[in-house]
Amino acid sequence: MRKSVLVIGVVTALAAAGCGGSGGEAKPGGTFTYAIGDEPDTLNPVLQDEHIDPVTEMVFRGLTRHDAANKVVPGLAESWRVSPDRRTYAFTLRKGLTWQDGKPLTSADVKFTIEEMKRAGAEVPLSRNFSSVASVETPDATTATLKLSRPFAPLLDAMAVGLLPRHVLQGKKLTDADFGQHPVGAGPFRLTTYKPGQYAELAPFDGYYEGKPKLPKVVIKYVPDDSARLIQLRAGEVDAAHVQPQQVAQVRNVKGVRVETYPTADYRALMLNFRKPVFADKRVRQAMNFAVDRDAIVRSVLKGQGSPATGPLDESPFKTEPAPFSFDTAKADALMKSAGYAKNAQNMWAKDGKTVRFELSTFAEDSARVAILNVSATQLKQAGFDVQPNPRPRDWVRKHWGDLDAFVVGWGTPYDPDSSVFGPFSSSEVLAKGGSNYGSYSNTGVDKALAKGRDTDDPAVRKAAYADLQKALAEDPPFVWISYLKTDNVVPSSLKGPEQRTLGHHGYGFFWNAEKWSWS
Repeated sequence: MRKSVLVIGVVTALAAAGCGGSGGEAKPGGTFTYAIGDEPDTLNPVLQDEHIDPVTEMVFRGLTRHDAANKVVPGLAESWRVSPDRRTYAFTLRKGLTWQDGKPLTSADVKFTIEEMKRAGAEVPLSRNFSSVASVETPDATTATLKLSRPFAPLLDAMAVGLLPRHVLQGKKLTDADFGQHPVGAGPFRLTTYKPGQYAELAPFDGYYEGKPKLPKVVIKYVPDDSARLIQLRAGEVDAAHVQPQQVAQVRNVKGVRVETYPTADYRALMLNFRKPVFADKRVRQAMNFAVDRDAIVRSVLKGQGSPATGPLDESPFKTEPAPFSFDTAKADALMKSAGYAKNAQNMWAKDGKTVRFELSTFAEDSARVAILNVSATQLKQAGFDVQPNPRPRDWVRKHWGDLDAFVVGWGTPYDPDSSVFGPFSSSEVLAKGGSNYGSYSNTGVDKALAKGRDTDDPAVRKAAYADLQKALAEDPPFVWISYLKTDNVVPSSLKGPEQRTLGHHGYGFFWNAEKWSWS
């Protein structure tokens, strides 16, 4: 708890200081320095599940990529052909592609990337997207033909994953730590310096297929504490920064900067650990979902920059109506009584002398998550749930996912729905199997819907599958849903080029078109 007190203290001090200050206006033609809170464990794109950090996003490119509307468009592949039965995908690479070390990029690198991901299995979370690929044929240097054992609807989305250089990684494991810190990609910027825990420095890649980027240098600075990022921004130590909703008012009038506010598919929820007996009864989890006032959290914590969440696809075209949960204490009480609970002398729900007691944690460095934790914990306590709030350092959490009772989790992508739901909810992805289902949730109906949604290209079948999924998740909730977020980045007024689109988890994707950025 000491960390969260420090965060609140610094934010209060900044607010008292007012909105004067020099800001971080950069000189045209200079380095662009951006402060962010999250640092990945590795800069290898195939090891980053569900979202790509800014450095990896700029260093690598896949055969496909996403445009401003998050639609799949050509990347390193200039075109592709899909067979009528949706089991053969023939990609044609752009001519003259090179890696950032000058070596040619060919179809052999495509074959290597996919086959090595499949071979690595659980060590590479994104290998799940290529389980249906039976073979990769390379008849020439610019043609890669994927043969599938069954249709896989999200394949073109999946091919946006950064390709890996065979000449660098052949004979090594994809988890090679050296490559994770000294990556070689084919994206618009190449990594020149990386100081873990401090910063990453990137330079334009002359051989990028769309032409050399205009920014002469980009520095991504890792500043986990939200308040510290704001201090550095106001002091001019960084040009730009990712800020939290409650900090936006403090930079609105800072000279020389502007706030870029983008929508996201990024949600916050209370992830529950299904290895803990306290969450065994689905009626208890349903009741908790009815006990949370999401509108109040959006107003108070997010300052209106978000919307209530009731499922993982609320921002997707596959969202079904009506929303399964609302703030309804009467429904919460009825569910708890039907589960055999009664209020004790302390006004807590109890059964056989035991309350619904659990610790709720989150990253202590993330002030927005800590605020969500505190408000939701208070609401649940008022409703009779024995919640113990306890934010913990990010490094501790990453080593103890399986030990947590509950956690303010974030997830969500603006791409194919499979990328938002398969990782966190499939029983094949539970933590014990090396997957991203950190709560070890398992539901046969959910598994069936997930499989149906990814194994067909028929729009009507997919729509029905994801309707079934959302119904199953509402009946047997893995999370207590809280809110979707908007994300805020403060940048110099002299920066040209950032283009708004719906972003993903952590607001990642802000640098999606950084190769077009320039100084005015």
